[in-house]
Amino acid sequence: MMDRLGSSKLTHRCGHPLSNGPLFEQDEAYLIRAAFPCAHCLREMARKQSLETHAYVNLQQLSPGMAAFVVEVSQGSDELGDLLAAVGYAKRGRSRDELTPGATARGDADEVWRKEFWFATSTDPRHVVSLVDHIKMEMSWLGEYLPGGAASVDFCSFPN
Repeated sequence: MMDRLGSSKLTHRCGHPLSNGPLFEQDEAYLIRAAFPCAHCLREMARKQSLETHAYVNLQQLSPGMAAFVVEVSQGSDELGDLLAAVGYAKRGRSRDELTPGATARGDADEVWRKEFWFATSTDPRHVVSLVDHIKMEMSWLGEYLPGGAASVDFCSFPN
């Protein structure tokens, strides 16, 4: 791995080059992704396994005075799950709606990879807008890993 990171040209575990771009260079997951297969290889793995991986981004009320933007990724391959775990996602039951988050993971078939971006409902709106920008950036790179690309990122809907 040091050879892959020590040169000026970073590569993924599969040997393909790590993509460069202004959005990705600011993303904390940029170097973490080098430890995993590239987006193309992970998309191909999902296609071979006939997985229809989707990411769902929603707003949920999680406690009085606290809300969160929630990302849930359904039908991900094991390899994508490893990447998601490395960048802060955890296995959970899928959410039903804005007030019913998924239960603790129990090994059910409909589990999702979930990441929460909490904020107080009294938070300055400028900070919430910054959080939205961060989530949009994360969905831009995550969309590249989904078999359907960016079209597989759904806003304001929940996993079926």
